[in-house]
Amino acid sequence: MLKFYKWKKLIILIKMEKQDKMVIFAGILILIIAIAGIIYHEKTYVVGEEIKEIEYKVTWIDKSNEFSIKDYVGKEGWQEEYDISLDKNANIYLVEIKLEWKDNFDFHGIIFPWNFTDKMSINVKIDELDFSKSLDGYGKIEMRAEGKKINDMLIKAKNETEVIKMLNNMTKNKATCKINLSIFPKPRFFDKGNDFSLYVVYRYSIPVIEPA
Repeated sequence: MLKFYKWKKLIILIKMEKQDKMVIFAGILILIIAIAGIIYHEKTYVVGEEIKEIEYKVTWIDKSNEFSIKDYVGKEGWQEEYDISLDKNANIYLVEIKLEWKDNFDFHGIIFPWNFTDKMSINVKIDELDFSKSLDGYGKIEMRAEGKKINDMLIKAKNETEVIKMLNNMTKNKATCKINLSIFPKPRFFDKGNDFSLYVVYRYSIPVIEPA
């Protein structure tokens, strides 16, 4: 009888141990679910915060700069490339080129009014502005390469950094001016070329970003 009682007590203890384990397991499971719920809630809150967008006003301020070259062109011609490079988000929208010269061998007929003024030809190519043009003339030649000018705008974005990235896709902050000159001096036997002055003015705009 005593032996049976011991076995019965042992079985009860085993059952109680199993129940304790189940309770502990259930507690751990509840804890895991609670932690997962908290993490999910935090992620949902963060995502909700990230989705929120602000409206920004972008105002474009016009600026300009220029450079000039004084050189000599002979019968073999003259060519050069000039790189215009500005800060990010600056937008080049206009390049003006002016070529000027005065005949350094000003020879006119004594009996007849012959005019032997040098004739020059200029070719300008600016790929960034989809511009290519050739002109010739006497004394002065002018041309304009026009690109896209950006107007003021409103942009919805999460932050200013995102606005700047958007503007990067709209602007052109670099341009290469490829310039070729040729001359037709008169009279050819005496005149071998001429001095010239070349002026390049480029106009651009830069953005000012502020919350609307």
